Amino acid sequence: MEVDSDLDQDRYGDGHRLFLQSIMSRGIMHVSDVKKVLSECGVDTETGFKEKVLLFMRMINQRIAPINLEIRKGVEEEDGENYYVLANTVETPISRLSSTYSPNELELFKKLVESIVGNGDGKIGSLAAINLTDKLEKRMGKEEAQMFFNRLEDDKWIRKNSDGKISLSVRSIVELEQYIKEVYPDYIKSCDLCTKLCLQGRQCENCGARFHFRCLRIMFSKQGNEKRCPERTCAAPWGQILLN
Repeated sequence: MEVDSDLDQDRYGDGHRLFLQSIMSRGIMHVSDVKKVLSECGVDTETGFKEKVLLFMRMINQRIAPINLEIRKGVEEEDGENYYVLANTVETPISRLSSTYSPNELELFKKLVESIVGNGDGKIGSLAAINLTDKLEKRMGKEEAQMFFNRLEDDKWIRKNSDGKISLSVRSIVELEQYIKEVYPDYIKSCDLCTKLCLQGRQCENCGARFHFRCLRIMFSKQGNEKRCPERTCAAPWGQILLN
């Protein structure tokens, strides 16, 4: 598809439509894929990429706002990778999934979200996830449940962490953030550095502030050898620091 220089002309054009088609077909895109597609749309991504992608997404969001859609940036909790997610701004995301998954699968997904959010480290083991089928009103076999979890992983709603445990992916965190805050207010905390929802992270033993691992790594890299709680009103010496 031949596109014109939409970004330079500051108007919505073929390049924006091409990118919108791409993210609508995927639901979520890694920043490297975003950069590749923007290049195909005629955008010079070698200089000023952050500013250009911000303007590009803003222009698309203005067009899709009337149909209750928005492209949002998210960061994967475990590895800090950047993604862009096409999110619904009105419907409760879990109810929107009903057209993709069966009612029983949807119920299992809700229980999976509840278990992950309610667990202190924001992830659960594969066996614990499979055993959630025992809590369903309508029976589901273990093999069927595993196939469903594989679909959720393929659709990028969940991910397998480096330790083999299951966590919510950046797509779920971006789309389900409001749902999680409304349904599980007693379980969730926000990162005191980036203010985003923090399911996987560490908590200061002194003040209780919670931080993403990636946010801690950035902050500790600036502190030198003496690591302290990044919360300004605390600044207590930090315990065993894991930077890897």
